[in-house]
Amino acid sequence: MLREQIESLISIKLKPLLDEWGVTDTKIELSPTPSPSMGDYALNTALRLAKAAKMPPIKIAERMAGLIEDECFSKIEVLNPGYVNLTLSQKAINDSLINMSKCALGLQEDSVYERVVIDYSGVNIAKQLHVGHLRSTIIGDAISRVLESQGKTVIRQNHLGDWGLPIAMVLWKAQPVLREIEQKSLNIEDELTLAELEEIYRDSAAACKDDQSNREQCQLILVALQNGDKQLLDDWHTITQVSMSEVYRLYDVLGVKLKETDERGESFYRDMLQDTIDALIQCNAVKESDGALCVFMDQFKAKDGSVLPVIVQKSDGGFNYETFDLAAIRYRINELKADRIIYVTDSRQILHFEQIFAIADLCGWSDNVKLEHVAFGSVLGEDNKPLKTRSGENIKLADLMQEAIERAYSVVNEKNQSLSEERKQEVARMVGIGAVKYADLSHERIKDYVFAWDRMLALDGNTGPYLQYAHARICSIFRKGDIDENTIDGPVILEEIIERILALKLLEFSRAVKSVEKELRPHLLCTYLYELADVFTRFYDQCPVLNSEFRDSRLFLCKMTRQVLAAGLDMLGIDALSEM
Repeated sequence: MLREQIESLISIKLKPLLDEWGVTDTKIELSPTPSPSMGDYALNTALRLAKAAKMPPIKIAERMAGLIEDECFSKIEVLNPGYVNLTLSQKAINDSLINMSKCALGLQEDSVYERVVIDYSGVNIAKQLHVGHLRSTIIGDAISRVLESQGKTVIRQNHLGDWGLPIAMVLWKAQPVLREIEQKSLNIEDELTLAELEEIYRDSAAACKDDQSNREQCQLILVALQNGDKQLLDDWHTITQVSMSEVYRLYDVLGVKLKETDERGESFYRDMLQDTIDALIQCNAVKESDGALCVFMDQFKAKDGSVLPVIVQKSDGGFNYETFDLAAIRYRINELKADRIIYVTDSRQILHFEQIFAIADLCGWSDNVKLEHVAFGSVLGEDNKPLKTRSGENIKLADLMQEAIERAYSVVNEKNQSLSEERKQEVARMVGIGAVKYADLSHERIKDYVFAWDRMLALDGNTGPYLQYAHARICSIFRKGDIDENTIDGPVILEEIIERILALKLLEFSRAVKSVEKELRPHLLCTYLYELADVFTRFYDQCPVLNSEFRDSRLFLCKMTRQVLAAGLDMLGIDALSEM
């Protein structure tokens, strides 16, 4: 927050000088100095202006230093070959921290109104969530929370896979089971689980693979379903209800904000598909190829140089995933009035979304809308191979979460046996789930990452439990002193270097959050929070708090650190603990 204000101040003060040299596109950016002894921030603009100004950078830096003198700086120093090092006054730091504490941690300052639609999780009906869904769900939820913290209107969308041949396969085998449950007047959710539905799908898929007549029978069921057969529609609703009941249970444990009202399955767009085809025809985007309607774009080519077709309507009149996604884009632009649409899926779908976005651009649908694909890599085991069970199957998310909680319980029980059993269970859930989430979010999302239990549950290093422990440690300071943090409001007196470092790191919070809003890379926030926790640990080790003559000042630094950690963890969907 403070750095941006200083950059703006310097831009204004240097404008006459830049105008003199005819420079209009030089952005003023400050960077932290390598050492606190060299000041707080360094300005290297002079190095980039040497050619335009036709003078040595050191001379330019000297002229700049004279122009930017201000009460917010206690020292301005010019260094070879052309750096201007700036030391902030204690008053500037104090005033900025006080303002930050009173203004929502600076998060919504200068916020621009924007409606953002974010498509994530992408559940498939009649299939259990596995570790792949974990990444989409966690990353999408974190980005949604960050955008909301910036004052954006966020519209979550869970694009369910609920309308196609796989559903017809489930219906084919599930119908006898459903009729038996009805005849016995049993509770459907007591008699049929998502795991059993997945088994039904597997049996059906295998039967269709072995016998073409079975596949044809499922095709007939699909046609009847899509034509509105009442019994099939009722069964389809039942299967969806059973599936999503388990999904929402897992969402609740994960602390994810997706709700039933956010569901937008493929079925939701089924009556929009023909209109979408008509719109494509109207803008001359489609051509017929072997009876199918396709979009050909020269920028997408196969290895042999031929243009890759995007099939939007098959030769039999059916529709593909591409058609559903195009219909969804039109709905989100025209009906939801989106300014920005974000899709969170694995990197295997990069080409798909590049093509879909290109079609939307070709037709002029997205002229005033930003379309973005947030791609992510795979979760690997410690053998650096995709994380699987020993039998080679995808790891079920429910099993993964349960193991996380059990492992966290062992850590909590060992570290703090004084907690009640109920509290241990509660803390174990928050630590275990938080550890899994942070391990995912703290890595650059496009890269694969190794899932290692011991590393992610460690109470030191760049882990979720380390951040939660730092927050709990601050809470313990206020408990020990029997102090209400709301009574602590500064001012800050920076006597030690580490106090200054901590204060400046706190003032970088809004910058870190804004970088995530812009780049959609949650690991940037994780890195910031880890660095803040690390600085606070050094401050805690070097500076007495409760028994210090600077007690109120240091308590204020503790309060601000706790609030920033809590806010940052909340954006990641991780609980901030008061004790561990």
